[in-house]
Amino acid sequence: GNTASCVQTITVQDITAPVITCPVDVVINCEDISTPLATGSATATDNCDVSPVITFSDVTTPGSCAGNFVIARTWTATDNCGNASTCVQTITVQDITAPVITCPVDVVISCEVSSTPAATGSATATDNCDLAPVITFSDVTTPGSCAGNFVIVRTWIASDECGNTASCVQTITVQDITAPVITCPVDVVISCEDPSTPAATGSATATDNCDLAPVITFSDVTTPGSCAGNFVLTRTWTASD
Repeated sequence: GNTASCVQTITVQDITAPVITCPVDVVINCEDISTPLATGSATATDNCDVSPVITFSDVTTPGSCAGNFVIARTWTATDNCGNASTCVQTITVQDITAPVITCPVDVVISCEVSSTPAATGSATATDNCDLAPVITFSDVTTPGSCAGNFVIVRTWIASDECGNTASCVQTITVQDITAPVITCPVDVVISCEDPSTPAATGSATATDNCDLAPVITFSDVTTPGSCAGNFVLTRTWTASD
């Protein structure tokens, strides 16, 4: 019945970090969400912890414009003994979508009316990532049958901050359909020996909405009177733009 004993100490420890697997690198458009729900989440296994805790942190590197940048997402898996391992997922964000532009309607205007956008309308634009795309325009004018008739082809361009552009064309037809305003000289009575030329009896004047110098002409019709020295000269004045 004699006995003896001794003690052995067995120390159990977890010194092994989890094995972490990052989601694949992705390229997304700037309006897409970049949360793990959309771009993927890391997974991890551990030798002793059935559910290691997975977290992430982001570092953003700006690109050439506000819509272009790179997110370096560092994923960390930590077991319940504090062992941790990391991996990095790269999320490339880019703006490759042009704005959506809407032109003002085509218009027909009179030649004296302003053809500026304030009078004929301006384009509007929306963009997937830029709240205020820049809108510009350029004009090409095609002459018509006269100085008061011509066509303006106005090309509108919307540009986002990453240089994507969209364009549309507005046609502005300019026409002169308004006759000059003519004023005749007053009716006169002259003696038969007096000259009846406009220099003596007066000339018509005219103004025009688009032509600074309308052409003034006249033609005469003579109605005989009771004798050779008596007659009526009917002078028709015409102003043409």
